[in-house]
Amino acid sequence: MSENIKDSYQHRISKAITFIEDNLKNVLTLDRIAQEACYSKYHFIRLFAAVTGETVVNYVRKRRVSESAHELILTQQPIVAIAERYQFDSQQAYTRAFQSVFKTSPGKYRKKGHRFVAFERYTLSPTDINTLQNDFVSMEPKIITITDRKLIGMRIKTSLANDTTSQMWQQFMPRRFEIKNNKNTGYYSVQTFDEDITFDTFTEDVVFEKWAAVEVTDFDHIPEGMSSYILPGGKYAIFIHKGPVDTFNKTMDYIHGKWLPNSGYELDKRNHFAIMGDKYHGPHHPKSEEEIWVPIQ
Repeated sequence: MSENIKDSYQHRISKAITFIEDNLKNVLTLDRIAQEACYSKYHFIRLFAAVTGETVVNYVRKRRVSESAHELILTQQPIVAIAERYQFDSQQAYTRAFQSVFKTSPGKYRKKGHRFVAFERYTLSPTDINTLQNDFVSMEPKIITITDRKLIGMRIKTSLANDTTSQMWQQFMPRRFEIKNNKNTGYYSVQTFDEDITFDTFTEDVVFEKWAAVEVTDFDHIPEGMSSYILPGGKYAIFIHKGPVDTFNKTMDYIHGKWLPNSGYELDKRNHFAIMGDKYHGPHHPKSEEEIWVPIQ
């Protein structure tokens, strides 16, 4: 891997961390932080956790608590005022977060008068970069523009902490033949995130929607227990991921770390999705292939 790609990775993640540090006292959203790093929100969540060992949400919360601890010692500001300044909804929410980091309450911490940083700003190491970029792949996407597509399938509400996607597919696959108007263009894996996720509302336990579906000609017949979905049309870059699911991050790293910054395109806010066709042999098969559709503009 070329040094400029490594530098791009380090620069992007470092830029996101700096942006977080500069805005600990301001409202932060996953969308805005991911935008600062030039990644899709979905990919940034996975990438950040792989690098730091923390979810974005937990990282921000812990950093806010650690920085607020200085103000507990150095000022006489009411605890509730410090909590509000660091974007906590209430003193109770701040106390719970503080106890999870310092193992004591803000009031007791202030009385002791000890000042230390329990959770420091993360600094990228060479190991972090090499871990992300090992065995980097190279591929060129196909760029196409499509109209809206009609999907029928099953959907679930899931979360990062309790991902039940595999169970959904286990339920969907035996029933896929009940969909009579299937266009036989493969199996669609789609997920949708709330557009307005903030750190006040998002944790690993917050649910988002996942779909297991097929493309159909119409919505005239929808099997019981299934739903319809309109997949937005527009311009997409289509990449082929080859190999088992545990190498998927490398494909996404290439897309967002190398191809996109040099492509002349920008990410659009439509959904990323995957299509699994005849060459897909299961999540752990070394010769499996699936299409990764990235919305661009």
